[in-house]
Order: sequence, then structure tokens, then C-alpha cells
Amino acid sequence: MSVKPQVFNQLLLEAIDDSLSVLGEEPKGALYQYLVTMHSLNREDIPDKLDEFSGGLKKALGGASSVIQRIILRKLFQKLGSNFRESPELEFVDHVRDAKRRFDITTQRQSLQEHMADYGRSKKTQVPR
Repeated sequence: MSVKPQVFNQLLLEAIDDSLSVLGEEPKGALYQYLVTMHSLNREDIPDKLDEFSGGLKKALGGASSVIQRIILRKLFQKLGSNFRESPELEFVDHVRDAKRRFDITTQRQSLQEHMADYGRSKKTQVPR
């Protein structure tokens, strides 16, 4: 697995942890336990199983799940240095995929800029023949 997905997944898990903390630490722990027990979904697997996470959240929290999901999305986009703009036609999972796409584009740009800077430095240190 490359570094980029691991970094994004870690940011997503941090956003989820931070957001679930609004419930309190004990309810947050109980929710994670519910996801493991009822949905066979470990915390570490959430980034790869977003549909299951979203469904489990809805079953556990009912209507409050949409509020928690919006908090998660705001925190995730904030961690990515972007603003979350809610779109009624998109579901939670779609918004996370959008965040991942933005993260990938930003990471690619940064990598390209670093590569170009390294290339420019190497050209300057070459001795003309």
C-alpha cells in the first residue's frame, strides 16, 4: 500500500474520532463496540468500508447520524485544508470520496512541485562541459 492512502485514511479516522467525541468518550467507545459486534467493522477498517460505517451509524444513532456525519465531513475537509460544502444530492460516502480525490490531487501537485524543485537544484549544481 502506498503512503498516500495510509495518510488519507489516518486523517479520516482522526476526523471520525474527533467527531464522535461530541457524544462523550463512553458513548464513542460504545459506538465503536457496536460497529464491531453488530457490523463486524473494526475502527481501522472504516476507511475501506464507508458504506458499512454509514449504515451502522444510521442504525445506532438514527436521525442524529446525519449530524455526526456532517461534523465528520467538516473536520475531514478542515484537516485537508479545504472547506466542506454540503451538496444535497451527495451522500456521506460520496463526500468522503470527493475529499479523497481532492487529497490525491493536492498530494500529486505537491509531489510534482517537489520533483521540479529537486530537478532545478540538480541542474544548478551541474558543471558545464
